[in-house]
Order: sequence, then C-alpha cells, then structure tokens
Amino acid sequence: MPSVSFMPPRPSAPCRRSARSLRLLALAGCLLAAQARAGLDYTVEIDAPSRLAQLLRDNLELVSEQNDPDIDQGWLDSMIKSAPDDARKLLETEGYFKAKVEAAEDAGHRVRIVVKPGEPVLIDDVVIRLNGDIRQESDYQQRLAQVLEAWSLPIGAPYRQEDWDVSKRVILRKVQADRFPRARIANSEARIDPASGRATLEVTVDSGPLIRFGKVTVNGLKRYPEKLALGMADFNPGSPYQQDKLLAYQSALDQSPQFSSVIVSADFDHIADNRVPVTVDVVELPKKKLELGLIYDSEVGPGVRVGYDHYNLFRQGWTGSALVDWKREQQTVSFGLGFPRGTDGYSHSITSSFKSETVQGLKTNTVDAGVWRIRSRGNIEARMGVGFLKESEEAGGVISRDTHVTQLVYGWTQRAVDDAMRPRNGYLLDGQLSGSMGALASSTSMVRAYGRAVGYWSPYPKYGTFVARLELGQVWARDGAEVPTALLFRAGGANSVRGYDYQSLGLPGPNGSVLGGRVVATGSVEYQIPIKPDWYFALFSDMGNAADSWKGFQAMHGNGVGVRWMSPVAPLSFDIAKADSDGKIRWNLSLGLAF
Repeated sequence: MPSVSFMPPRPSAPCRRSARSLRLLALAGCLLAAQARAGLDYTVEIDAPSRLAQLLRDNLELVSEQNDPDIDQGWLDSMIKSAPDDARKLLETEGYFKAKVEAAEDAGHRVRIVVKPGEPVLIDDVVIRLNGDIRQESDYQQRLAQVLEAWSLPIGAPYRQEDWDVSKRVILRKVQADRFPRARIANSEARIDPASGRATLEVTVDSGPLIRFGKVTVNGLKRYPEKLALGMADFNPGSPYQQDKLLAYQSALDQSPQFSSVIVSADFDHIADNRVPVTVDVVELPKKKLELGLIYDSEVGPGVRVGYDHYNLFRQGWTGSALVDWKREQQTVSFGLGFPRGTDGYSHSITSSFKSETVQGLKTNTVDAGVWRIRSRGNIEARMGVGFLKESEEAGGVISRDTHVTQLVYGWTQRAVDDAMRPRNGYLLDGQLSGSMGALASSTSMVRAYGRAVGYWSPYPKYGTFVARLELGQVWARDGAEVPTALLFRAGGANSVRGYDYQSLGLPGPNGSVLGGRVVATGSVEYQIPIKPDWYFALFSDMGNAADSWKGFQAMHGNGVGVRWMSPVAPLSFDIAKADSDGKIRWNLSLGLAF
C-alpha cells in the first residue's frame, strides 16, 4: 500500500514575528511576576534604649515580615500605621505604660521607629494570701515567710510582665512541693495606674487539701527483692507528700548498683482519699560482674586488675565485692560488704584491705578495716565510722617500725559542678576529720584533719576555663614517730605538685628514702584553652610541700603545660612540668577529676 506524507505549510514572516513577540511578552510577564514575588525591600531602624529596642525587633510584625515576598506598598503602609500601637503594647509588658511611639517611612523604603519610653511603673504594694488547709498547719507562718521570700517582684521594683508571671509560678511551686501538690492560683490581679506610675499586685493561692503518700508500686523487678527498692524510700504510705523526698528516693535508686535506669513519679491523676500513689519503674543490672583488665598509672607503672561484684548476696540485695590490683611496686587486695540505704537515708558498709607498696624508698605493708555509715543527699555525701589500721614500715632498708591506730572518722564531700565529665563551672570540696580514742588500741593518741578543694570558672567558655586547687592537712600526735605512714603526708606528682616525682616531697629518710610529714599544703592555678572539640591546651603553676611542722615548711614550685581530652569515660590529662628545685622535666598521666 503506498504511503502518504503530509508537510504543514511553513508560516509566513509576519506570523513568525508575531510568535516571537508573544514569547517576549510572556518572558516580560514572568520577570514582572518574579519581581512582584520578591516583595518590597525595606529596612527598619528603631531608636530606643537597647533592651527595649531588642524587644521590638524580636516581636514587631514590621520587623518579622521583612522577608515576606508578598508584601506590597499597601501592606507596608498598614503595618507602619499599626506599629505604634503594637509597640506600646509590647512596652507595657516591660512596665512602660506612658511610652510615646512614632513610626514613619523615609525615602528609599526606610522605616524609622522612635520610642520615648518615659518612666516605668513601679511596684507600690504586694499582697500575697495563702488560703485553704495550709492555714491549719503549725508551720503556716513559716510557709508564708518562705513564699514571700521567693517572690521576685518586691515593692519599689519596676513592673515587668515576665517577672509577674514567673513570681506566680515560683510561689505556686513552693506551696505544691510540700504537702499541697494540688495548690492553685485562685486569684491574681495586677492593678496598674499609668498616671501615678504605680502598680498594686495581689495573688491568692488556694492550697487545696493536704496530700499524703499512698502505696508505692515497683515495676520491672525480676532479679532483686522488692524490699530492696522499697527500703530506699525515706517515707512511708501515710507520710505527708514532699517533692524533696521523691527526688531523694530517685537519687538513692539511681546510685544503687542494682539498677541501670530508674523513674520515680507521683500519680496525681489517681489521688484517692487525699493519698497520691507512687510508681517506681526500674531497669535491672545483672547480679554479678567480673572485671579483668590491664591498668597503667604514670606514677606506679603498669598492672593487672581483677574484680568481682555480687549485687544480691543472700537474696537480700546486699553487695559483696573483691578486688585485686597488682603492680610492680604496689599490690592491693580489698573486700567490701554493702547494705542498701534504709528509710532513714543512710547506707552501711564493711570494708577491709591489704596493701603493700614501695614508694621513694619507703616500703609499707598495711592492713585496715572499717565499719561505715553513709548518707548521700543531692550532691553531698557524708560518712562516719570506725576504722582500724595496722602498718609495718621499712625506710631505706635501715629503719623499721610497727604502728597501729583505731580511730573515729567523719568525712564530707560535695561535688557541685555543671558537668561531672567535663566541668567548666562549679567546685569540688572534700574534708575528713579523724581521731584515735586516746591510746585505746592505738600506738599513740592522735587527731588528723585533711581537706581539699577544686574550683572551675569559665567567664567566657569559648576562651577557656580557669582551674584552682588547694590541699591542706595536719596531724597532731603525742608521739609523731608512732603515727602510721598512711596517715601522714607526702606531696608530688599528678593532682599535687607536678614536676616532682610521685610522693617525693616530704621528710628526708635514710638512703634517699622520703618519709611522711605531719603537715601538707599544695596549690595550683591552671588555665585550660580549647583547641578543638573535647581537647584543651593547659598552662599551670603548682606549689607545695609536706613537712614535719609549719615552722619548717618550705614550698616547692613547678610549672608546665599539658593536654586535656574530655573522653567519653572521664577527663584524661597529660602534663609536662619543670621542677624549680632541680630543673628536671617530668611528665604525668591521669584519668578522672581530682576526686
């Protein structure tokens, strides 16, 4: 079958010119539409005190809509017209009720807002009332005083809407935290008189009924007895509700070795008979843990560690532990038995250890044992107990002696840093006071005091952190020669006076050995400079020494540089320091915080 083809006629020249004209018109339309979508390009200048100017920049529609592609001149005129009223409403939240605001558009689409705020309204009177069952409590006046102290808008202060709102929230939480969690703001009124520039504030808090703790339910237990978790609460069903007790309960469970995750919550949705049930959700850890590892200490060298922990001895939730640390110049074997925290907030433990070490020509064999009572509350740990220590000592292969002491011990530690792994601000405090019971079961009567502190300060974190450290200690003894070396002091090494060998600062002994002194003082100033994420360069200067008395004390100095790595495990420090006494350069490696 023959094929047939069709060719359309070629358009004439006038038709081609007409098509090109249509394409040009379409392109021009697209350009005009794009230009229209770009919106008006205008600027806003605000002439006002800096704090108020920032408030207007953050909240005025005229500023926030600058990049809107749909804005045209009509829309802009409308926003300029409403800007003074909008600005005055914002300024009223800062206490300026007589502000004068003008807004106008200058040449080149420049919008200028001029603010004359006038004087702020001041608080003339504050009335706070606590109503409800709280008025029947014996400590009502004390509770009212606490609420008034927490109020942050005192008489004479400028009125600010944010402070007004915050103050109400703060006093409400103050009431809710202790016995009255259902408290509410029954009435609040801020009466503003712009003419006189004065404000009267009134707040009424209705405490609602007194709420008590109800039943405590523990979820997630499989390995451990329920009484282990219940026994750590320092409240019982029927006790008045206190938020601090819930937080302390959460903290106690978090610190226990049996649980990896804990959530303690009061179920306010199911309050019955004015009792709030408490729910505890836990995730358990295994009952046993075996630890095997190679360890290294720049001051005593490499070693081996073997540890074993059992977290449910006799199915009572007791913790048993055994640890062996074996290094060339230091060997330690220790045992411990721990009992869970009770309802009184205290936990108890029994410890014992044997330690043999040779440091700076002084060889000691030490056996110690103790019974301890410990209380942890927030970032503070207090401990007290009775300890027995027996020691045999050999100095330079010449002098040998045997000493022992039984003493009462009290210790106190606070860790108040912004980040336990990489502190930039805050402090660490640790102190211990101990004394023998006369000559009873002791080679001499003695009293020992020891304290240390570390402070962190980062005024501008991106520029670094200042670290300051101080250590002080003293022993008072009837016969200093009968005090065990473990209770005396030596200095030198990491976390002491860097640039000197570990425990090389003390009293000179035979054949180059170093003996412990009855007083010690060391201090350090350090500046840590960030060089990349998690890495810091450090400059430091240390000083200190150990001596037999303050009269014969002479500080030794060391200066150096170091590197800090904020590892996922703990801060790692590597330091190189030069000792002023002999000019030698020594290095130290340490892991973790000072204590």
